[in-house]
Parts: sequence; structure tokens; C-alpha cells
Amino acid sequence: MSISHPYCSALGLVLTLGLAACGETEMSEEWQLDRLRVLGVRAEVIGGPDPVLGYRAEPRPGETTGFSSLIYVPDDQEWESTTWLACLPDDSDAYGCAPDPEALEAFESLDEDKLDFKDPDVLEELLELLELARAAGFIGIEPLYEPLWEVPIDALDDQSEAERQEGKSAFLTLSVAPVGAEDDADLELAFKQVAVSEAVTPNHNPDIIDIEVTGLSLGDDAGFTARRGITYKLDPVLAPHHIETYAYLREDGETEWRAEQPYFTWYAEAGEFDEPLSLHPFSRVEWTAPKKTGVVTLFTVVRDRRGGMGWRQVLVNVL
Repeated sequence: MSISHPYCSALGLVLTLGLAACGETEMSEEWQLDRLRVLGVRAEVIGGPDPVLGYRAEPRPGETTGFSSLIYVPDDQEWESTTWLACLPDDSDAYGCAPDPEALEAFESLDEDKLDFKDPDVLEELLELLELARAAGFIGIEPLYEPLWEVPIDALDDQSEAERQEGKSAFLTLSVAPVGAEDDADLELAFKQVAVSEAVTPNHNPDIIDIEVTGLSLGDDAGFTARRGITYKLDPVLAPHHIETYAYLREDGETEWRAEQPYFTWYAEAGEFDEPLSLHPFSRVEWTAPKKTGVVTLFTVVRDRRGGMGWRQVLVNVL
């Protein structure tokens, strides 16, 4: 399967600034870490975590939200930049956010071969252009410009008071470029929906605080040592109270209380999973170490089905 985006020409911006074009990516097995991949995107409302529930993932109108991504980059590549766009449904289409091409024309006058980032006038011009880009839907250009999105204060003005409890889904589109990217096929494109609401029980991100390996806690350790060809049971542990009970507004107008049903997705550079996906509370998976020695990277990503997300990396020294 491949992914393509119709706004590639509009996004043909300065790669030095991290404004990469969109492209096509051939997909392999879901759990295999054998190419550039975006494995997760996490939203955190600015303002600090709740002492019990952690960071809120569901902003209200007028609030600012920061974003982080879990990107896997193979050993034969280096990450160069990630371009972020955010928009409400009215400014999106089937491919995600649709930036206004006219707002991007100012970048065409830049000569990337003559950019001097030590020149105050050049930096001032770049900042002005970035603000124009932000107005067009660009919210971040890493590593230069961290992704921050201020939700429009009128985002829910077209909804009734009851509808605002459920809100609407905003869209994120991010494009990841490796060093030396020459065409669209070298880029990775990813999408995420972010709920914007005035809910009394807004969504918070689940956090993985530990992983048990065949019954033994990793704690703060980065990983464990494994034997070639041996199968290990991996069981992620969520922070207390990070499986939330929340209010859900039914179509008949009645409020129903529901509990989140998080699930875990596993990824590995090598070895084999019996099944790379597990559902809480049956979160355990089995991973068989490869028959070659070396360090293998594993990731597990938890999703709570409401937009919240967390992850953890595990390094395995295979002997």
C-alpha cells in the first residue's frame, strides 16, 4: 500500500527549514522496523499534568497544545526534519489539512544557498515567514520550530451546548524527511485526529511506567538481555488511574458512563511476535529473539481509543 498527498507542489518549500514535501511510502509488515516510520503522535495541553491522570490530550477552545512524535529511523538514515500542520474539519479534506498555497508563496523568494542564520535580518525575515506559514496551518518545523497549536477560540461556536461536550475532531498532518531526501518517496506522511471539546471528563494520555519481562519488572532499566531464539513474555504496565471513566453523550441525549479500553501495539527491529497487538487487561505478548546476536530495539505504543497515547522503548541485548 502507498500513501500520497495532493498538496506536494504547495509544500515544495525550503528543505533547510524542514519544510518537506509529501510523498509515497511502501508499507511492510505492521510490526517491522525496517524503514522510516512514524509510530505515534502525542498531544499534551500546555499547563502541566494532572497529579493523578497525567497530561491532558483533549484541548478546549483557546488552549495551546504541544505535540511529540515517536519516529523510527533506520541505521542507514538520519532524521532531518518534521513538518507539522493542524486544522479544524472545515479546513481539511480526505487527505488531512489543506494549507492555502498563496500563504506559502513567500518562501519561493528565499535562496537557500544564501541563507545566513547568523544574520539578524535573515532570522527576522524567517520568523515573519514562519508566522505566515502558521496562519496557513503550519504549527511546527522541527528541529527549528517546536509544534504548538493554539485552538481557535471560536472552534465550537457552531455547536450547541450539548454538542460541545463531544466537540469535534481536529486534524494533524506531519511529514518526516530523512537527511538526503531527494524525492517524495523518501518522506513519511502521518495523520492524527485530536478531539477539541468542553467535556467534563476530557481525555488524558495513558503512560507506560514499566514493562514486565517474563514476570520480572524492568523498572527504570532501558532493557534486558535475551538469548538467541528464546521466547519472552512482555507485559506493559500503565500508571495507576490512567484507564479513565468518562461521560459519553448518547444520541438520545442521555449521558452514559464508560471505561476506556486501551490497547498496545508492538514493533521490533528483529525477532518475531506471536501477535503484535494486545488488549488491556490481557496486555501480554510473546516475542522470540532473533538467532543473530546484537542489540535489538523494541517499542510498545498504547492508545486509549479516545486520542490519548503513550509509548516506551526497550533495548534488548541478544547473546
